Amino acid sequence: MDRIHLRRPILYVILMLGIAWIGGCASTGTSTTGDAGSEDVADIDELLGLTDDATSGDTKSDAIAEDDVLRLLGVTEESQTSAKPADTKDETSALKSEVQDLEAQQRAMQTKERDLRSQIDQQQETLSSAQRERDRTTGETRDASGTIPESVSFQDRYQEARQDYTNRRYRDAIQKFEELLSMNNKHSLSDNCQYWIGEAYCGLANYRQAIVAFEKVFTFPRSNKDADAQLKLGICYLRLGDQDRSKREFQKLINNYPNSEYISAARRYLEQME
Repeated sequence: MDRIHLRRPILYVILMLGIAWIGGCASTGTSTTGDAGSEDVADIDELLGLTDDATSGDTKSDAIAEDDVLRLLGVTEESQTSAKPADTKDETSALKSEVQDLEAQQRAMQTKERDLRSQIDQQQETLSSAQRERDRTTGETRDASGTIPESVSFQDRYQEARQDYTNRRYRDAIQKFEELLSMNNKHSLSDNCQYWIGEAYCGLANYRQAIVAFEKVFTFPRSNKDADAQLKLGICYLRLGDQDRSKREFQKLINNYPNSEYISAARRYLEQME
């Protein structure tokens, strides 16, 4: 019986040791399985290319591939960096060149303009000198009575009177034209002298005297100033406010000088008075 009592404690100890051993093995088995699972997962990620090394490798490969494409296209990092400044520099140089060309053209045009102005001034001075010399010579040929001797041509004196009219020296022009008529009223320019006397009176706004002068133009045979004088008669009466007489004079121009260049002007005046 004592043996039985001794065996029971021993059995309990053995049983407890067995339980402890079994528990230790179970704990060890679980840890081993966990490490193996982690290793298996890592192996699967590596096979699928999902590890950090694989990812960095792909990124590097993509970068290398992109560099190769750019290199084939002739675009390097250096050319990309320097392309824009070079283009800007070329555009700036081109613009500067265009501006310089325009400035050169402007200077050339200014020089040409100065040359032309200088030529015009010289020509005007030459004409003025010639006119002064002519006036001086004409003045020397006048006698004590103030008339021009026959040695000076009718044509020259006529041109001198016309110049006075052009310069609006109407009274001087009238005097010179009348002197020419008193010297020779049979000259081919005599009717012209009479006509320009009427024009000079118009310039002085003395329309009644102008009418008298224009009426005398018709006394010259085969005058080339008849139509001109007829038009001026209509205008003078219109200026005086006599529209009825003005209409008759314009109508006379249309009837008597159908081929005159003043027909359209006469008709316009008539239309305005309707």
